[in-house]
Amino acid sequence: MRRSNTVNLGEAISEYIRESHLEGGLMRVRIYDAWDDLMAEIASPSMSAEEAKALTSSKFYKDKVLTCRISSSLVRTQLRFQLDSLRDRLNARLGGPYVDRINLS
Repeated sequence: MRRSNTVNLGEAISEYIRESHLEGGLMRVRIYDAWDDLMAEIASPSMSAEEAKALTSSKFYKDKVLTCRISSSLVRTQLRFQLDSLRDRLNARLGGPYVDRINLS
């Protein structure tokens, strides 16, 4: 016999996340992962994906601003020329306008 109050697993998980106020933390994880993937994608041919990801020593996201500490001054300078493009590519990966600005330090 089928229950009348059934909910699919995806809906139950979404409800749990919403009720537990976990959306912000999960979005931060998605943004950080998307940034790492983007760094691996734009890395120079002589650099492995893991080396490119390791160039970002810390990340912080708040109020639609992503702040990344880049360990290489050369890479940081090169990235500064691409900030608008990086933001657009990051938002495309995330499926919405979650990042308005990227700060590099």
